[in-house]
Amino acid sequence: MTANLMSSPKATVRGNYVLLSADSLHLLLPQHEVGAAEYLAGELAASEEPGLLKLRGEESPRRFAVLSAQMTLLPHCPPDRFLFAPLGDENDDLGWCWNELQILIDVELQPQPVPAVLLTPNAPVVQYVEFEGKLAYLCSARQLHTFALAARS
Repeated sequence: MTANLMSSPKATVRGNYVLLSADSLHLLLPQHEVGAAEYLAGELAASEEPGLLKLRGEESPRRFAVLSAQMTLLPHCPPDRFLFAPLGDENDDLGWCWNELQILIDVELQPQPVPAVLLTPNAPVVQYVEFEGKLAYLCSARQLHTFALAARS
C-alpha cells in the first residue's frame, strides 16, 4: 500500500474579515461580527463581575474582556491594549480589548487545520491562516464568547 503524497489543492475562503490582535494572539472574525472600534477612555479596574473589567471611577454597565494568548480572561489590562470593540450580537455593553484591529476587505484566505494535539476540549478555533507573516486563528464571536467567558467563577 502506498501513501498518496500529492497534496490536494487548499480550499480558500473569501470575504470581509477583521484581524484582532492581543499581543501574540491574532484572531480573524467575520467583519459583520465585529462592532465599531473605540479607544479606551481611561484605566480599567476589576468589576463586580468575575473576569471582567470596568473603567476606573465610572458607573456604567459597560464591561471589558481582556484576553491572554490562550484566549482566557486576564485580571488586568496591559497598557498597550487601547482599542476595544463589541463582538457578535450577544452584548453591546461588553467590549473586547485589543492592541490592533485591522479590517480586511475581500481577502482570500487559505485555512489550515490546527493540529489535533494543540486543541483543547471546546477549543474555539480549529483553523488558522498565515497572514502577513503571522498565524491567525479563524474564529466566530459566539465561539470566542463561549470559550473565554466559560471559565469565569
